[in-house]
Amino acid sequence: MPTGLSSLANLKYGDIFAERFSMKVRLFIDVNLASGEIIELRKDHKHYVQNVLRCRSGREIFVFNPNDGEYKAIFKGEGQIEIVEQTIEPIRENGLSLIFAPIKFGKIDYMVQKATELGVTRIQPVQTRFTAITRINYDRLSANAIEAAEQTGRINFPHIDEIMSLEKLIESWDKKQKIIFCDESKTGKPIKQVLESMPKTAKDFAILIGPEGGFAKDEAEYLRGKKFVHPASMGKRLLRAETAAIAALGVFQAIKGDWN
Repeated sequence: MPTGLSSLANLKYGDIFAERFSMKVRLFIDVNLASGEIIELRKDHKHYVQNVLRCRSGREIFVFNPNDGEYKAIFKGEGQIEIVEQTIEPIRENGLSLIFAPIKFGKIDYMVQKATELGVTRIQPVQTRFTAITRINYDRLSANAIEAAEQTGRINFPHIDEIMSLEKLIESWDKKQKIIFCDESKTGKPIKQVLESMPKTAKDFAILIGPEGGFAKDEAEYLRGKKFVHPASMGKRLLRAETAAIAALGVFQAIKGDWN
């Protein structure tokens, strides 16, 4: 029997990843999950499992959705799986929203993926004076969020809300959910200090990131005038919107979230 590199040479590309390294395959399935059920995979999942990963009959696949949690299933071949048992129960996550002014498509895809990986439960695009992008492909963003949830082991994934004007969003906001306003003026307290000052009873938060041109002066003053909005400095360097979002979410998870 071939060993080492010679054995790898005899494996097809899909076999190397699906069989040799036994990667965990997770799929979001938007149907009710229960032990013993036989489910027909949708077309894109069928292609991914059979043609990309080259899974064989009997291979373990994990399926999930927010309502039912995660289940172990067995691939039956011909695009079918049999649900075996629940592996993770449904989880109620604390609310963590990301509010941001839309940016270019490649960057917004990346931001949504990383926000999902970092535990965001709601994504809210906001229209500001200097927002350059107003057309949003919501289906594309949802697909990015679901794919990130599949890869990162999450049961839930963020809901993508429709874009709103900054004033309309703030005036209709649930005041119990604190907004951490990443203030590019650098006049606020450091974000670490702001988060550490939040009461322990506060569970739901939002991170607010401005457009690539920053907030208009009157917009920033308007935000600072709201008691539930807390300006926070992201340091001496001026960060890109997607970088600021990832950095702020990472700091949040380290201080108030599940990295703590």
